[in-house]
Amino acid sequence: MYPICNSNYSTVTLLGTKKNINKKELENRISHIFNERCKAFVSHDLSVLPQYFDTSQKYGKWSLEHEVKRIKYLRDWSYQRGIKFTSVTPIVKVKKASPSAHGIRMNVQEVYKFNYIYTNDKNPVTNTFGVSLDHSLVLTKKNENFVIYNDWYLDCFEDGLKAYSGEIKDLSKEPPKKPIFNLGNCPKEKKLTEEGRYNRKKAIEYADKYCGVPIGSGNNLSHNKKYRNYTGSGGDCTNFASQVIGDKDAGGLKHDYTWNCSNRKYGYNEGTQAWVNADAFKNYLLYSGKGKLIKRGTFKNLNTKSEKSPCGYVEQLNYGDLICYAIKGDIDHFAVVTNFDSHGYPMINCHTVSRYHVPWDLGWGDNDISFYLIHVR
Repeated sequence: MYPICNSNYSTVTLLGTKKNINKKELENRISHIFNERCKAFVSHDLSVLPQYFDTSQKYGKWSLEHEVKRIKYLRDWSYQRGIKFTSVTPIVKVKKASPSAHGIRMNVQEVYKFNYIYTNDKNPVTNTFGVSLDHSLVLTKKNENFVIYNDWYLDCFEDGLKAYSGEIKDLSKEPPKKPIFNLGNCPKEKKLTEEGRYNRKKAIEYADKYCGVPIGSGNNLSHNKKYRNYTGSGGDCTNFASQVIGDKDAGGLKHDYTWNCSNRKYGYNEGTQAWVNADAFKNYLLYSGKGKLIKRGTFKNLNTKSEKSPCGYVEQLNYGDLICYAIKGDIDHFAVVTNFDSHGYPMINCHTVSRYHVPWDLGWGDNDISFYLIHVR
């Protein structure tokens, strides 16, 4: 069955059928599938998922297995931190639909809204964060319904999934993975300063405006158009972190020969290596004096309580500070601290996968992961 599609993608006609399926109907079907997937984040019921995938071929199987791993990971991550997700809801937008040998190929933006509480709180406060994912997927027809033939996207949980299988089982009979982290409860007052050489207030405003997650930014901007977007060319996370601390409308830190973004090509600015490369940026921050290392360590190390820090070293992070992520010692990612939840847990914004006020370690669950907590000054 092959589709033919008109030039503006408002309707898609499948050869072999007399039925036209317009873009809105496709969006409704994708929204239904994604809604059911998101409900499983809360219910942990994996049995609802297979009906939405074409498991007669390997790509459908792989796509299903990936979703199963994500649910298992998020269940364990939240349990280990004393967190309960109360709702996970997607907002779906079909950007493009076109013919494919196996059905209808679609580019889809999915914006997640996660709500969670701390299970031991007497009067729990709902905390919210958001993630935006760009899917390239194919829908195919099986038993009169569209199901997913394949689904490719950069996943915010990717580095946390290595320990999980795609096997579908009854999770109610399988206890979550240990360890259970005894995290502190250290609420942080939102006090943003505009004094000194680093304007934390404007840095946070910039990070939210250009985070790429509409439920947080209040706009449909994926990035600031005056800068090159490096997603697909090594990642945009460091470029975004540099903008947050260095753009004149953001943190406003002074540029220099090593760290700047003034080489204008093709209608946008391109940065120096220290501006766009994670390892070079980390070294520049620490050697230039613009950043001070609070502590480097594993998640457990950084959350170990002390007399000075009841919530561990992460308690020393402030709004507008940076977190650097390393895999087997190699610097891989940067994020900006933009908020703290009801227990003082740091929340971050970043690019490549667009995140808005996301718990700082979510998606970074492998044993080979370490973190650099960097105070910007």
